[in-house]
Amino acid sequence: MSLATINTILNTAPIVIQGATRLIKLIRDQGKDSKPDEDIPETIDGIKNEIERLHQRLDMSTESNLEQLKLIEELARQNESLATQLKNTMTHLNRITMLSILALIVSIVCLGLFLS
Repeated sequence: MSLATINTILNTAPIVIQGATRLIKLIRDQGKDSKPDEDIPETIDGIKNEIERLHQRLDMSTESNLEQLKLIEELARQNESLATQLKNTMTHLNRITMLSILALIVSIVCLGLFLS
């Protein structure tokens, strides 16, 4: 692994960790919101209140799901960036390796000509 790749990973690691931490927190908080079932309402007003409470929970759940999707998309973009950087680094490393092999072959040929 080259210095550029290591540097990229070290620079983006805190962002990835922060995103993953936020996602885990959202998932945990979503589980805490659910309360045990209450008694069945006996009046129309009670049913209306229960329906309103359910609508609020659905809205919160939808918002939480959207937030989780945004975090997942951000983590995917960061992973894509790291993969691109790694691919570029591997290409660069392969070019340097080929150049080194070529230089070694040329030096061996020159040394053979010099000694003969």
